[in-house]
Amino acid sequence: MHDKEHPFSMTPDPNILCFGAAHFDRTLQCTETFVPAASNPVRTLHRKPGGVSRNIAVHLRLLGNNVAMLGAVGDDGDGDQVSEALSTIGIDTGLLMKIDGMATAGYTALLDETGELALGMMNAEVYDLLTIDRLEPHLTDLQARPWWLVDANLPTESITWLAKNKGPTKLCAATVSPSKAARFKPVLGELDLLIANRAEARVLTGIEIKELAEAKVAVELLRGKGITDVVITLGAQGVVSSSSSGTAFWQPLPTRVKDVNGAGDALYSGFLSAYSKPDASFEAAMASGLAMASLTAETEGTTVWDLTLDAVKERASKAESKTL
Repeated sequence: MHDKEHPFSMTPDPNILCFGAAHFDRTLQCTETFVPAASNPVRTLHRKPGGVSRNIAVHLRLLGNNVAMLGAVGDDGDGDQVSEALSTIGIDTGLLMKIDGMATAGYTALLDETGELALGMMNAEVYDLLTIDRLEPHLTDLQARPWWLVDANLPTESITWLAKNKGPTKLCAATVSPSKAARFKPVLGELDLLIANRAEARVLTGIEIKELAEAKVAVELLRGKGITDVVITLGAQGVVSSSSSGTAFWQPLPTRVKDVNGAGDALYSGFLSAYSKPDASFEAAMASGLAMASLTAETEGTTVWDLTLDAVKERASKAESKTL
């Protein structure tokens, strides 16, 4: 429910539609020495919302955009909570599909007694059910949205179908992981925007990126395949971009790093929030993306819940680039 004081309101005609993952991430830690193939006593460190598309959608909404989410959850409590949490901040969940007989996706990390990862488990089966058959009945509605953010948790066949049926809609690709990034290979020429890290870019280009010169070759190779705008993130080294205005290197912004988890997703949301506006410049979008990544890295968890546009604008003003 929304009251007059609530800062968000439902919007029936969202301008950015996010396809992909929305689930919970859990982290548990052994309270005694980890013993494989045995029952281990643990404590729960946290249970937090996760999923690339969810992370991007939430920050897009907090930045004031009209946002809808297309994904899949199971018919369980986690699925209900995922949907409710998105709806509460004004994200349209009308296309968030509840799949009977399936469990909501989730990542569980088990840390040993020292805090090192002993076991990581990801259940993402429900995302495999985001098939063409489930998407096709909604095509007219999908095509009415001017911007699509598609993460690589969707099956390859569904990504290919979306690329062929996007019409004038801008298709923005979020690569998720090196193994899943390959799902965009068949449709590189149909993408309007790709943001990837060096490992994901290597899957798409075959280039091992260690230095700026290699990043320049990779980003221009991807743009040569027909992608309108390409961004490759290099962690603490910075970011390389290629667009109609040329290829550039962006220094990382000064950041008091607390937790880098979700910073890459935040860069995407900051970029897309600015770039989807009329008459937006690529450079302003890059500055906004870097600002969001920086602010998120200074926050525990993947979401800056106390986000303000003034904070983003102030941080973005410090962004600097040089032509490569």
